[in-house]
Amino acid sequence: MLRKGALILLVMSWMVGQARAQELQARITVITGQISTQVNKNVFQTLQSSLTSFINNRKWTSDAFLPAEKIQCNFLLNIEQDLGNNVFRGKLTVQAARPIFNSTYDSPLINYLDDDVVFRYQEFQPIEFNENRIQGSDPMAANLPAIMAYYVNIILGFDYGSFGLRGGDAFFKKAWNIVNNAPESRDIT
Repeated sequence: MLRKGALILLVMSWMVGQARAQELQARITVITGQISTQVNKNVFQTLQSSLTSFINNRKWTSDAFLPAEKIQCNFLLNIEQDLGNNVFRGKLTVQAARPIFNSTYDSPLINYLDDDVVFRYQEFQPIEFNENRIQGSDPMAANLPAIMAYYVNIILGFDYGSFGLRGGDAFFKKAWNIVNNAPESRDIT
C-alpha cells in the first residue's frame, strides 16, 4: 500500500512538472555561409545553443503550458557580415504556429523577416534579458536578447489573441515596452 502511494505521488509530481513547462518549443538555427572563413564558426554554434536555451528555458508568462500546448516556433538567424569587434549583421526570420485543439494540425501565427539585425556576441557570453533594464551596459550586446524577447512577446500576443478578443494585449504591450526601451547606439539601425 505504501509503495502504491509513493508511486502515485511520484507520478503526480512528474505531471505537475510537465504542466509547468515553458510556453515555447523554439528551434533556433544560425547560418553563417556569407561570413569569412577567418571567423571562428564555433562561436555561432555556441550562439545557437545559447539562444535555444534562452528562449526555451525562460518562463515568459505566468500560465502553465502542457507539452502538447507549446507554441512551435523557428528563428533563423542568417549572419551576413562580421563588422569587427564581435559585432555581426544579419537577417532574422521568425515563424510560429500554435496547435489546433483536438487535432494534429498547427495554425500559423507569424512568418516575418527582420532584414537588419545588428548585435555583439562574444563566445560563451550569457544571453540575458531584463524587462526593467533592457539596454544594459553594452547596447550592442543587449540588442540580440531584446530582439529575441520582442519577437517572443509578439508570438505570445498572437497566440493569446487567437483565443479571445484582445487576449494578447499584455504581450503586445511588453513588446512595445521593449521597442521604447531598446538599446541605442549609432551602429544599431
